[in-house]
Amino acid sequence: MNPSPVPARHPLLNRRRFLGDAACGLGAIALTHLLGRQGLLAASVSGKEPLRPVIPPGQPYAPRAPHFPPRARNVLVIFCSGACSHLDTFDYKPELIRHHGKPLPGAEGLITFQGEQGALTRSPWEFRPRGQSGKMISDLVPHLGALADDLCLIHSMQGKTNTHGPGENFMSTGFTRDGFPSLGAWVTYALGTEDQSLPAYVALPDPRGKPQNSVNNWAPGFLPAAFQGTEFNATNPLRHLAPPPGISPRTDAATRDFLHRLNARHAERFPGDTELAARIASYELAARMQLAVPGVADLSTEPPHILSCTAPTRAGRR
Repeated sequence: MNPSPVPARHPLLNRRRFLGDAACGLGAIALTHLLGRQGLLAASVSGKEPLRPVIPPGQPYAPRAPHFPPRARNVLVIFCSGACSHLDTFDYKPELIRHHGKPLPGAEGLITFQGEQGALTRSPWEFRPRGQSGKMISDLVPHLGALADDLCLIHSMQGKTNTHGPGENFMSTGFTRDGFPSLGAWVTYALGTEDQSLPAYVALPDPRGKPQNSVNNWAPGFLPAAFQGTEFNATNPLRHLAPPPGISPRTDAATRDFLHRLNARHAERFPGDTELAARIASYELAARMQLAVPGVADLSTEPPHILSCTAPTRAGRR
């Protein structure tokens, strides 16, 4: 509380805010109680938990109906961790130019984990108006600037960290801390996939190495393990896509069927073990991929399958 008539510069909680928050909180509790008594809450109307899909443990990728017909069939995210700074490319800052060489206002002597704050520095590249829109884009990317009228640049987005690892988490999950599902994991959890012979969620990291925060960029977080992105790499192609010599299609199919029954019997002994169910589903998906991937990878023919791909990458390579 802050009883002083002169408020502090940044009061944690003053009387007015305390009373306002308390009134709003009590009102929300009362509204929830009334809606619950009248059966008007979402869980009461639908008869099940809202926004929580029913997922069979042994079929985590089964297709699930969305809330409304989607316009997009596939999503591709190209995430360039450590790419060119927006301040050197398309984010024109006249005030930064005006304060070039001066200390950051209000941060004189401020020391962070990266050390003491230095002087402000303008971009070394000149910005010029481009296209009919007059969008200011720097000389660092003149060819991109020529397409200014065809680009959509969003300047209202803000981050919560200036460090690569937490920044990658924020980009892929919406949170700076570890342990939260990536955007592709959420989509796969909610919708599954129409194609049961290929992964629903694929990550294509740069062949030179993974991002700084590694697999967190396509991890399932607190969702079941089955919804982690399947990693592909151009330097490590898929192997064992054909049965060994001497194995007939009939023997191969019978072996798969027998293994499926063994897996189902084993899963019945450990109900609720999502990691076991995810492991079994992963191996069964791998077996189906042996039949589907050769046709998809053959660029000389039209692929017989649709590959839904949400791929946080380091350099945006497919």
